[in-house]
Amino acid sequence: MGTEKKVKTVLWIYKHEILPAQALLLSEKLGDFKIVMFRDKVPSAEWLLKNVILPREVDIIVIPVLPLSIIARLFDLSKRYGFEIWWAQMELIHIDYSENCPEFDHKRDIMVPGVNLGGKRIWRHYRFKGFYRVKGIKGIKMELERV
Repeated sequence: MGTEKKVKTVLWIYKHEILPAQALLLSEKLGDFKIVMFRDKVPSAEWLLKNVILPREVDIIVIPVLPLSIIARLFDLSKRYGFEIWWAQMELIHIDYSENCPEFDHKRDIMVPGVNLGGKRIWRHYRFKGFYRVKGIKGIKMELERV
């Protein structure tokens, strides 16, 4: 009986492709891994679990950019179904009016298009900082007081 090493599957739920720096860090942390890109809309955490995560029957790490409510529910489901959730930290470097930034590093940066309040096209320049395991999500509610 051989000892086969399980290859981790990374479910990448992002609109952008994985950056070279992200792929390199995943390789350093996981060794061999398989990336599964998912760019469709995610209506709920349960939908993602039923249609994307469970059918794969593999050891999965989910790296999502989704609304916090969906990530929080995914975290609850991850404890029951045995998958991990990681967060890719992206730091906002600046907002610019041009896609061509002299500080842009194609290995670790993305430019995200948007529109400012005046309707003018802008670009948000983000830089990859690292991956972190999500070990908990805590919402703290407070009663509203008169302002």
